[in-house]
Amino acid sequence: MKTRALLLISIAIAGCQSSRPLDDPRLQDDERGRLGSERSAGLIVKGPGFTGIIFSAKPPPDPRIYPSSTGFWTPSESDVSTAEERLVPFLKNSNNSRIPEIVKRLDKYKRQYRGVVLRGRKQIAIHFFCDSYEEDWKVEEVVADGGSCFFNLHFSIEDKTFSDLEINGFA
Repeated sequence: MKTRALLLISIAIAGCQSSRPLDDPRLQDDERGRLGSERSAGLIVKGPGFTGIIFSAKPPPDPRIYPSSTGFWTPSESDVSTAEERLVPFLKNSNNSRIPEIVKRLDKYKRQYRGVVLRGRKQIAIHFFCDSYEEDWKVEEVVADGGSCFFNLHFSIEDKTFSDLEINGFA
């Protein structure tokens, strides 16, 4: 009975810790070990059909990626799961002629999630890519030409909706 109670408590604690943002001061060093390499800027997340990284609230190394007025925050794993659950229905309702090709291989794309505050709205900027061109995708946001191999969009935390879908072109 004691073992079962301890097991249930352990499971409950682990479940609570998994949705903590990276900037949570209660996050222990051993939990940070899940973050991957020492150079990693965030938390590796995996779910049904996706693998990605949640970047911390720090501004990106390249300040040109976002407008100078952008604020940053750290999404939780729960925020990412909510976005991922709504992604395929959003894409399938898009009128963009390149979407069927993307949806067909969506599970092959890596993702990068960065919490941004744009125009006073808390959002997750999500970058999708099928090739990082040897850039360390766990450290820097992958922004490149390459057609539908690269696309991004924003997910509103408040409305639970997507916006700003951009599919890259070819250089």
